[in-house]
Amino acid sequence: MSQDSIPDLSLTVPLAAEAIRQANTLVFACHVNPDGDALGSMIGLALALTPLQKKITLLSADGVPEMYKFLPGAELVQRGSDEAEFDLAIVLDSGDLSRVGASVLPVVERARKTIDIDHHVTANSFGDIRVLNSKAASTSEIVYALVLAMGLPIDKAIATCLFTGVITDTGSFRFQNVTPNTFHVAASLLEHGAPPAYISENVFENRSFAATKMLGATLSTLTSTANGRVIWAHASLEDFVALGATDEDTEGIVNYVRGVRDAEVGVFFREMPGGSVRISLRSRDTVNVAEIAAQFGGGGHKMAAGCSVARPLAEAEKLVIDAILAVLPAVS
Repeated sequence: MSQDSIPDLSLTVPLAAEAIRQANTLVFACHVNPDGDALGSMIGLALALTPLQKKITLLSADGVPEMYKFLPGAELVQRGSDEAEFDLAIVLDSGDLSRVGASVLPVVERARKTIDIDHHVTANSFGDIRVLNSKAASTSEIVYALVLAMGLPIDKAIATCLFTGVITDTGSFRFQNVTPNTFHVAASLLEHGAPPAYISENVFENRSFAATKMLGATLSTLTSTANGRVIWAHASLEDFVALGATDEDTEGIVNYVRGVRDAEVGVFFREMPGGSVRISLRSRDTVNVAEIAAQFGGGGHKMAAGCSVARPLAEAEKLVIDAILAVLPAVS
């Protein structure tokens, strides 16, 4: 979807607000392997709607990773629901409806109406109402605007969730997606009680022993193209077993891979039980990694994306790296 075809937020935000007010039962969902923005925006919006006394179900196919269990309201998130039908489904930060996961997708599809809230704008955007803004650094920024538009108060718990989303998707304001509005939103959330040091410690400085060992094991597999423009690393099933680690223990490792000097694209592969490989991609702006991920059924945005490939680890590495090299701009 091109920027020109994105529905005007001044039109879609009021439509979303009215749909929320009219619904009695709502289900919220985010993407698989959720990060701070997916969970922060979802939980933050749910907490903000508390005064409206709605029945809200929060779904994450992969649950809440340990590092994000500090979020107020994290205990409300479920992996699935047996509810027959909801008045309204709100999908946040997913890019593509399928990215909510196989266990959650049928629940969302049973809802009478669907709202897509996202800063990932792709050809697979969906929903009866699409609240999309590719210029927002995080989905939490969009949720903040929606909450204000609805005239709902923001307390410390809501501010904590949304601020977590902002700093997660901006790498603590280090990424190129940061705009003046990002800082305006962050400042407002601080004024409403978000504790930046506490949030940052939990998100960036709270790695478990197994996760720290996994970081070392993964970085020992670093591989580079001859010119050093593409760097990748992997974690095998054997690594997970030997270190007693889980997939959530790999959170953030891809940023170390991309952080290698002169690397334009960083990729992290992790082998999952059942024969699939989860892949995280990061770019410094020369390659649109969302387009790479889309080739394999994934999604994301220009500089951060993810996908899964049902191939052996070595084959998955070759497929994805070849796809990147095919679009890597020539050095001038």
